[in-house]
Amino acid sequence: MDYQSILKIAEIKLNGEFDYIIRDIKKSISAGSTGGEIISMVGKYLKDLKINNPQAYTLLEKDIQLYLRECKRQGLDIL
Repeated sequence: MDYQSILKIAEIKLNGEFDYIIRDIKKSISAGSTGGEIISMVGKYLKDLKINNPQAYTLLEKDIQLYLRECKRQGLDIL
């Protein structure tokens, strides 16, 4: 799963209730200058949702786990 896919999923699952998370993901995508940088920033943001917004994390948990597995497969271990 790439960062565009996780954004689309977030737009569907979080629309209306957590719009700021969708905006934050879009900002992370815009701020990155390389694919690896974007993947890492989005991954870190999503992983941190577990602490920063457990309710939103629960809604996206399976998708976040898939995204983080893909990051790891590409050699990016999100801490």
